Amino acid sequence: MNVSLSNLADLAVTLDLQGVIRSVDSASSFEATVGETFHSLIHPDDADKLTQALETALFLEQKQSFVCRFLRQEDPVWADCHLMLVSGSAPPEFALVAFDVSHWQQDDGNISHLATHDSLTDLPNRTLLNDRIKINISAVQRQQQAGFALQLLDLDGFKKINDSLGHAGGDKLIKDVAKRLKGLVRESDTLARIGGDEFAFILSGIRHEKETEIVVKKILTAMQRPFRIDGNNLYLTTSIGTAIYPEHGKDPGTLFKHAEMAMYSAKEMGGNCWRSYDRAVNPDSSDVTLESAMHEGMRNGEFLLHYQPIFCAISGKLKGAEALMRWENPEKGMISPGIFIPIAESSTLIELLGRWALRMACHQAKQWLSEASPDFYMSVNVSPRQFRQEGLLNMIKVALAESGLQPSNLMLEITEGVLMHDPEKSNSTLKELREAGVKIAVDDFGTGYSSLAYLKKFPLSVLKIDKSFVDELPHIEDVAIISAVLSLAKGLGLSVVAEGVESQEQLDFLASRGCNLVQGYLKGRPVSSIEFQKKHLADKHE
Repeated sequence: MNVSLSNLADLAVTLDLQGVIRSVDSASSFEATVGETFHSLIHPDDADKLTQALETALFLEQKQSFVCRFLRQEDPVWADCHLMLVSGSAPPEFALVAFDVSHWQQDDGNISHLATHDSLTDLPNRTLLNDRIKINISAVQRQQQAGFALQLLDLDGFKKINDSLGHAGGDKLIKDVAKRLKGLVRESDTLARIGGDEFAFILSGIRHEKETEIVVKKILTAMQRPFRIDGNNLYLTTSIGTAIYPEHGKDPGTLFKHAEMAMYSAKEMGGNCWRSYDRAVNPDSSDVTLESAMHEGMRNGEFLLHYQPIFCAISGKLKGAEALMRWENPEKGMISPGIFIPIAESSTLIELLGRWALRMACHQAKQWLSEASPDFYMSVNVSPRQFRQEGLLNMIKVALAESGLQPSNLMLEITEGVLMHDPEKSNSTLKELREAGVKIAVDDFGTGYSSLAYLKKFPLSVLKIDKSFVDELPHIEDVAIISAVLSLAKGLGLSVVAEGVESQEQLDFLASRGCNLVQGYLKGRPVSSIEFQKKHLADKHE
């Protein structure tokens, strides 16, 4: 059927993270079918625009716009597309609206400009950047001239500023950043905006990374000057990664990947600095490579949550679940959390993953409450980096509001060592969380160096006995430790969860000593949400 979008108010669909169409607005007569991918509707050369928009909308939670060509007509129809993450959706879902802009073809090539330039800053977009990289490679090869540098810039702390300003203020800041950066490049160079708060430079005529230092220092200095937005002086810095052609890559994909790895290395150093891709970034580059793969994994939906049940030690009734992050890489299979969590913790990745895990876990708990007991709770781990974030409380409130989960059904697990790093600050943060209604558990209790004076002050709900003390039960040494912990918890009015319960003998001992809750392989391994539903919620009255 030959349909022009100009005959419609718009085309409206919802998509998942892979671009699969989940629903089509009944008011739209444009040919689109639930279950097919939106990528199949548009020109292959425009597919990357959709993928990039989905990724950026997910992790920055900002509206994304792009121009593409629809193919289900006699001639391709140019469309102006706007995509946004649906608030509270789990798994993530996106709303996309498209408008026919074919008439712009008559307006001095406006359609071509829109297809290759960022709509907010009017800078070249990622499509045009890739073309410019190819042109530079061809020029170097043809003329045997000096190489060029690709530099990626990511703004430090933009997410926090954007959250406080709102999207309108954030857009103003991005425009001002673009204007300031534009004044630092030569006519022969290219400045592009390739993501929410990410920019790229192509610096021509570069033979070695030292030649980029002058430009880098100018950028870092320029970015440290305040930005005046809505009457406020705002301060932010940037992290920069550099890759040199042909030294660090001989094709656009490799060059971009290595510049990105260098940028993330700069982030790990605390930001407001730059790194070049070379063996100094990481001698064996394994961590940086894995971190880059994690970014790809987030974009491709490779991360998931498994859930381990928590039971009453005496009655055996289901009382809760702990959400545990998993990463299933298509090439390496399941990657141990012991490998990828420390790498994420050393960068900003843990903030993105932690926020995603919290939202997903809250949505899942809300769904399960209809089949579980009213006091069923979801336990979510809070990383050291997350706990030190000023936006932690707001992130939790947003996750609860989006999911509809009551605060009393959420438990936050924080390790003993994190709490004791700065007890006074920890106590202040814990009080805010407790006032918001959520429960607090001290994870891995017994492995740190808690002061009983502070432990009495902390507004806690649960102590979780570390698995290492449960493993050898009922040996005398461990019996003494666990008996002391149970006695302490009773005196403080706290519940106790024993982790790593793997035998009936261990369970019987813990139940006889008054331990409230248990989790471990004896009662249930961590499983997917579907398996958890089948195994533990088939009959809520069991």
